[in-house]
Amino acid sequence: MSLTRDPYQAGLARLKELAAEPRGGRNEDTTRFHLIDVLLTECLGHPRSSITTEEHAHPGFADYVVSAPGRLLVIEAKKEAVTFSLPAGLAGRPTVSIASLRSDPVTRATIDQVVPYAQRLGIPLAAIANGQQLAVFLGSRTDGKEVQSGEALVFVSLEDMIEHFRRLWDLLSRDALVERRAVQVLSMGTAHPQPPIKLSSTIPTYPGFRSRTEQDTDLRILSTIFIQDIEGNAEVSDDFLKECYYNSGTLSQYAFISKEILRSRYNSLPTAMGLDTEPVRGKKGLSPSFQGDLIAAAVTSKPIVLLGDVGVGKTMFIRHLLRVEASTELASSLVFYVDFAREPALQSVLEQHIVDAIVAQLEREYGYDLMENKFVRAVYNAELNKFKRGLHGPLRETNPERFAELEIDELVRLSSDASRHLERTLRHLEATAGRKAVIVLDNIDQRSRDFQDQVFVIAQALSASLRATVFVSLRPSTFYDSKLRGSLAAYQPRAFHVAPPRVSEVVRKRLQFARKQLEKERESSSGLSLNSGDLSAYLDALDAGFLNDNALAEFLENMSGGNTRLALEYLSAFIGSGYVDTQRILRVAADGDVYTIPIHEFIRAIVYGENDLYDPRSSRIINLFDVCIGDAREHFLMPLLLAYLQTEGESQGRDGFVTNEVLYPAAQSWGFLPEQIRWHLDRGVTHRLIETDPGHEQNGPYRVTSVGAYMQKQMVTWFAYVDAMIVDTPIFDPSVRSEILDVRGIEDRLDRGSVFRTYLDGIWESFPSPESLSFDWNIKGAALQADIELARAKALRAKSRR
Repeated sequence: MSLTRDPYQAGLARLKELAAEPRGGRNEDTTRFHLIDVLLTECLGHPRSSITTEEHAHPGFADYVVSAPGRLLVIEAKKEAVTFSLPAGLAGRPTVSIASLRSDPVTRATIDQVVPYAQRLGIPLAAIANGQQLAVFLGSRTDGKEVQSGEALVFVSLEDMIEHFRRLWDLLSRDALVERRAVQVLSMGTAHPQPPIKLSSTIPTYPGFRSRTEQDTDLRILSTIFIQDIEGNAEVSDDFLKECYYNSGTLSQYAFISKEILRSRYNSLPTAMGLDTEPVRGKKGLSPSFQGDLIAAAVTSKPIVLLGDVGVGKTMFIRHLLRVEASTELASSLVFYVDFAREPALQSVLEQHIVDAIVAQLEREYGYDLMENKFVRAVYNAELNKFKRGLHGPLRETNPERFAELEIDELVRLSSDASRHLERTLRHLEATAGRKAVIVLDNIDQRSRDFQDQVFVIAQALSASLRATVFVSLRPSTFYDSKLRGSLAAYQPRAFHVAPPRVSEVVRKRLQFARKQLEKERESSSGLSLNSGDLSAYLDALDAGFLNDNALAEFLENMSGGNTRLALEYLSAFIGSGYVDTQRILRVAADGDVYTIPIHEFIRAIVYGENDLYDPRSSRIINLFDVCIGDAREHFLMPLLLAYLQTEGESQGRDGFVTNEVLYPAAQSWGFLPEQIRWHLDRGVTHRLIETDPGHEQNGPYRVTSVGAYMQKQMVTWFAYVDAMIVDTPIFDPSVRSEILDVRGIEDRLDRGSVFRTYLDGIWESFPSPESLSFDWNIKGAALQADIELARAKALRAKSRR
């Protein structure tokens, strides 16, 4: 074969011809036609049939989309004169951080234009090009990392492409895109043999949308009103706080990890991080130390820090404390609540935002108009008396009108600084009415670290200047980080930690409260397809399910991982889901019975969400069987890691963390590469299956969470879960792949599930000593097959009834 017929040599030769052509002056269309089209088709070997232009990206239009056959690369083209500059010294490197690329305003704008296209179209690779330069990066990631945190393959000129043509070809040619080499290099640092395509990439309508009935839609609306958003509502009633609050600190009986690790997670973590904290509650209620600090904080001028993981109920605890539990002690106090999750505040005007919020609440909640004439005069009475004794004092007799004008000018001056005026107002109210200030700065841990640091400095100032009791809520890891290197390093705040409540009990309280609300407000269902009786029956079925079905309680307790906010999101996703037979629930209720919610209905509603098929980009549930390279044994790497972390962590009898020095050699002894291990650990942390010790600078050590334990112990045995994952799992055996099809009927899906289970059985046999591993697929696979047969029997009974 001649060199000219060799696609690699032909591509290199054509690239040299491009580099020899005159440059400059081409507009965007000409750049695309003369340069980018040629680069893709004649230099890199992509058939024109695999390239589409101006594809609608909802909104916007992608300049190029390259497929092979699934869409793999989206390119944003600019005219030749729009160059992408790199910081000095970075030219010539094989990869450059996207953060460095974004330091150039033109490049940043182009990257920000193409990334949404990649994410909306589900395309892994994104690129920016001007015909002379090319930068390629991961535009749509499934490992939970931000696009901006990644690296980019950069070619700064056509000469650079010629000099490094082997690298350009090996990563971006037709065959390289099919093998996903660039994706591997950008996500793992090196290229490995690629897995076969997933079933999902062959389904034109993937992931689809699950249709709902009118009743389902109405239930979804009502679930938002009664279940999900009620805690975030600042106007929530005292009745809700009394009936729905559940004391924290009770360890779940359904947890799939040991109680020792649970205790370590919620009680010992602050100590392990070197934090001087104690529980906010004891067995008999609020801890004496916390009760004392509730009053003494105003004297000691130290904010009270409430620590707790996301969703454990810090906000609920604070509101219940202020309005119910400590309402008597705080009856004469002025309580101000600033929620940074709901109320936007620019960091540059943060102090003014807090001041404005307190001023507004003083007027709205307590009836104090800070600029009302008599009130202002009372606040600055001492200053007015001094003014009367001053140089302008004689004017009171000789020119009373002029004196009044000057006095008003003085009051305006005194009250013009909003922050100082608020400080004087609160001191005045404390001195004259005995009303101390209690200020809550909530949900700041949902903002950046710099933002949190600034809030804490303001909290310290408020506590000192106003002699106010100031609460600040934070995550333990955030507090530790700021204590180590942020603004908290200069202070010694009082800190208490809030342990999570029992999730299943929180859910039951919410359901019971929702039912009472329906009984009180029967008109709330007017205009909906469901009457209040139907809604009550539906809520009764849910309540009975969590009361009587351990499987439902186990699922919610473990998969929420102590995050009550997430648990309520799961509940809301179930209510009104297209995967739930609402009519059947209501028919059973009409017959005088309560419908028993099967676990598979709950799982399907959570796993699929709004989609017709499982999509890892939108589902909160991870696919344990996914792989990153062409290694079929990797189907079991995530379950193996989770099981090992649990077994090894619990055997220590301490905090459950396993170091990298122990974990990596173990996983490598199973035959896996460090890149594979790192990929799965990163996914595990992102999806909350694994947590790291925040007291360490580097990734690791690692500890399994209740989510990870439940996934590897129980979830893999549910047909409803495995059935969903099949479309997202590459099948390495061609004969099996031909049997794994896009089927929708229950009998066909059950047959497909059995085929998939047998396929995994065969791969498991390749492990040299599976009996020595913490995870045993032989046991899990048998349990999965039993669940398949149970589902088959139910399907047959349902078919015979029809």
